[in-house]
Amino acid sequence: MIPNMKFYVISIVAIFAALGIGIYIGFTLDAQSIIVEQKEDIAAKIEERFDFLSDENKRLKGAIEAVEKEKDMYKDFIDSTYEQIVKGKLNGLKVAIIETKSDYMYSGVGQILETAGASIINITTINDRILNEELLAEEVYKELDISAVDNQLISKALVELTHSILAGEETELVSKLIEKGFIDVVGLINKSVDYVIIAGGSTQEEKERLNLIDKVIIDTAKALDKQVIGIEKENTNFSYMEAYKKFRISTVDNVNSNIGKVSLVLAMEGRPGHYGVKATAEEITPKSNLPPIEYSKER
Repeated sequence: MIPNMKFYVISIVAIFAALGIGIYIGFTLDAQSIIVEQKEDIAAKIEERFDFLSDENKRLKGAIEAVEKEKDMYKDFIDSTYEQIVKGKLNGLKVAIIETKSDYMYSGVGQILETAGASIINITTINDRILNEELLAEEVYKELDISAVDNQLISKALVELTHSILAGEETELVSKLIEKGFIDVVGLINKSVDYVIIAGGSTQEEKERLNLIDKVIIDTAKALDKQVIGIEKENTNFSYMEAYKKFRISTVDNVNSNIGKVSLVLAMEGRPGHYGVKATAEEITPKSNLPPIEYSKER
């Protein structure tokens, strides 16, 4: 009896199916072996890389600790010697400090200036009230029967204030500004001054105030041939340094630090420039190894 053709077909299909299954199983087993080997190799490389990064991290931590230690040594050195560095450099210089806004206090500046031999004649703080022209007109100009153009009330008051401070003569208008709380004055306006320190910086941006107050004071002082330098603390929210540079005066942007205090004294001694740590600074501190005259020539 001749076998049915269907039987042969089924047998052949079964044989090839068995071969295919065998090949697949074999390939799978080999592939699993390869994958296992690759995983082990990757794990070994990752572990090796981790060890390298761990060693690098330890090395960097050691380097940072060394830098921090060196920085602390320099800080200790500056803190213990900066007063000796500036001692006597401003002997006889009479200074007025004008804080154009009350956001930041600059009481520490006077101490280093006195160590340098300067005399702080007075410290004036200009309050926000001075920007209110209605209050100025009602409480100052009207009471003193002083006439002034409406849009010049602020500038007239500041020009007279600056003249008064520099000449050491307290006028009626300045006395009224003090009485009504437009300005606060520590010390007396009874002696002329040689140098004006204008202290800026504010908690928020007030570009109009810079032109209404700071620029008027700076221009008035320069017109009277008085030296002016602008200062502020390192952590001010809104810096005045860029504006002060445009007003063409020297600047120190970190007077809250001992380095900044030294920079202030050296700049006032006769080394004009822009010092500190902010983007507007051109040098960290003046070059004290050069006498003032040579320093100015070099720049």
